[in-house]
Amino acid sequence: MTKRGEPLPINQALNRPRAKLGLDLTAWMAILFVCVTVFLVGFRFLAMMTFPALAIGAWLIVRKHPKMFQLWGLSLNQKSYYDPRKH
Repeated sequence: MTKRGEPLPINQALNRPRAKLGLDLTAWMAILFVCVTVFLVGFRFLAMMTFPALAIGAWLIVRKHPKMFQLWGLSLNQKSYYDPRKH
């Protein structure tokens, strides 16, 4: 028996974090999307400079506030508790 909230030892791959170099997969995909878009528009040198700048900037933010991007992503789906249109 394990305590509530502890990871189960059945499949260790499910318990492994999805973060690489301190950034979650969604942050990496957003950085990659911006860089590929800038590259395809034609600003190749800017795209090469943007990738490390965005990655280092996001890493610095996550290092100081670890849940910032997760909370920001969750806030996109949530609605206000007080909605004046419901009255």
